Amino acid sequence: MRTVIGPSDRPATSDFTFRSRAARNKQPCAHLDPRSGAGSSAHLVPHRNTTTERLSMRRRQLLTLSVLAPFALVACDGRQSEVSGGQAAAPNFTYSPEGYEGVTIELDRPVERIAADFYSAAGLAQYGITPVAVFGFGQNESPGKAFDSEGVEVVGTDMELDIEALAVAEPDILVAYGNEKGDGWTWWDEKVTSQVAELVDFVPVKLGQSPDAMFAQYAAIARALGKDTETGEIADKAKAFEDARERIREVTAKKDGLTVLLANFSAEMNYTSKTSGIADMLSEDGLNLVGPDSSDDSSWAEVSWEKMSDYPADVILVHDASADFEDNPVYESLPAVRAGQLGTWDDKRAYTYDGYAAWLGELAEVLDGAREIVEK
Repeated sequence: MRTVIGPSDRPATSDFTFRSRAARNKQPCAHLDPRSGAGSSAHLVPHRNTTTERLSMRRRQLLTLSVLAPFALVACDGRQSEVSGGQAAAPNFTYSPEGYEGVTIELDRPVERIAADFYSAAGLAQYGITPVAVFGFGQNESPGKAFDSEGVEVVGTDMELDIEALAVAEPDILVAYGNEKGDGWTWWDEKVTSQVAELVDFVPVKLGQSPDAMFAQYAAIARALGKDTETGEIADKAKAFEDARERIREVTAKKDGLTVLLANFSAEMNYTSKTSGIADMLSEDGLNLVGPDSSDDSSWAEVSWEKMSDYPADVILVHDASADFEDNPVYESLPAVRAGQLGTWDDKRAYTYDGYAAWLGELAEVLDGAREIVEK
């Protein structure tokens, strides 16, 4: 699996902010915008503590933390994750994440409380699963903001993490985009990964895959939590997504000569992609993606403004993170821009069937209304 480094990918470094809320109020967080991670194999040793032992351990850890950092902890609201949803009692939690060979997370009881990064919270919410705590990127982004965190404890934003608040929330598992080993969040450093591991079992979600594969991972986690992933409302949502993809296939079959460029524009440097997970899905559904080839270790290619006109396309999909580009004369001169044949895309879109179905519907309209304007 290649590491996907993109235009706004600023991979985490060892200066990950691991601070209390009191300290956080004094030091603003940097607004980083990472986009992917990479994966390899590791073995996670499952925790086999009883519930009583785990709660006792967490209370001891929390006491230690309060001694080290003498400030008030945020009180837990006592709300439990909505995991069981009135169904039959869930089995003891066991899960082997896709893409992490040899990794198994196994508990001696069902999971009742989960924590998650914002994107994973969105991916699980469509199965009726509500976490007790959320953190990470995606809180204030659109369309990334697909999870309503009202009433849920926010224990960190961007690369910050409030360890005391996480401990108070007492989750049984933490679901988030995984690092290479699958033992922590992809943007935590080793120190933070080990500290969080003392509090909660980490359940990784493998990044850099197609939307189908990402949806499959969240469905598998939901099943491990005892949720029905095949019938009812979620089945209707999944069908709407598949119907939207079928519409794309129908449109591209009619317009097989149409060329499309996936671009992320910025003031100084532009990035294009033909091989990211979302690009793979679009290619599979018939889009003729154009642009420069990326390097072996990335799904992105850098294109300066001086070279942008070397890659004309009938349609340009502008990344939602693009900024400071609209007035650039090179951008204004591009054939697709002059013709108004523009759409959007975002490789950071939360993996919800509703969100993807809506976006694909918009894309189908753009493609259906476009014509070939670039000399082939």
